[in-house]
Amino acid sequence: MAKSNVVKAQGTDLFFIDPDSHQVKNAGCITALSGIDTSIDQIETTCLNETARSYVAGLATPGTATFSINTNPQDPVHIRLLELKNAGISLDWAVGWSDGTSIPTAVANSDGDYEFDLPEDRSWLLFEGYMNSFSFDFAQNAVVTSSIGIQVSGEPVLIPKSSS
Repeated sequence: MAKSNVVKAQGTDLFFIDPDSHQVKNAGCITALSGIDTSIDQIETTCLNETARSYVAGLATPGTATFSINTNPQDPVHIRLLELKNAGISLDWAVGWSDGTSIPTAVANSDGDYEFDLPEDRSWLLFEGYMNSFSFDFAQNAVVTSSIGIQVSGEPVLIPKSSS
């Protein structure tokens, strides 16, 4: 029996804000997205008179997110992604969940930086990071794909779809 309280991956979009044009771009035909996470470091607090180690939570260490695309050298967004990776520029990213189809826009904040303006009829996962890899994969009887790594910076933020 199918569950109705799940969110399917099909219909997910990955967006970024282009730092030059301040426009929101869709990364295109992504085929996988994973690793948007932070792990909590441990700080040891064990005293010498104890027989087992003890710890408290330390800093959050962001991981490396990875997404895959069916690469097309005629797609200007794919070319732009490679240019931004080569420049080492940190970007704002937004994952639009499949519980909606609205597209975000970019607005200037009080500091003059651009950030996402997110429609409330879709769930969002926001994070910041720079692309640290952009590999090209050529295989027999397959389309050309790329696996793109993003070094996440800071804590990802999940914004659920509005219930109204």
